Formats: sequence, C-alpha cells, structure tokens
Amino acid sequence: MTGFWSKRQVRERLGFLTDAELARFFGISRSAVSQWPKDGPIPALRQYILHQQYPNLFPVGEAGEPEIA
Repeated sequence: MTGFWSKRQVRERLGFLTDAELARFFGISRSAVSQWPKDGPIPALRQYILHQQYPNLFPVGEAGEPEIA
C-alpha cells in the first residue's frame, strides 16, 4: 500500500497533540515518530494500520492512495 498520510494529518484526525500520543497509539518510541517529517508521508506499515483500524478516517482509493476529503 502506498499513500501520503502525513504525521500532521494523522495527528489532526486522531485528535493527538503530541508525538508521544502518536507513538503510544502505534506502540513505538517517541523518537521513532519524531523522525517522521511533519508534512511527509508516514511509513507504509503505519498507514496500513491506520486504514485497518479507522477505515472511515483513513480511506484508500482504488490505487491504494488516500482519499483526502
């Protein structure tokens, strides 16, 4: 799956204010999340997890790219 969900978009849609909250959500370290660019795509595995857990918040189109509403 490829996509373009950025850290900023994910935090906004989940209502998180900090990287620490996002790290807890994914079960990874805060330092790992802090390495992700704010407006660049998050890792593909994390995008897959988001889509699986919240398909209405993080839908993907036919090509596997996010449908940004």
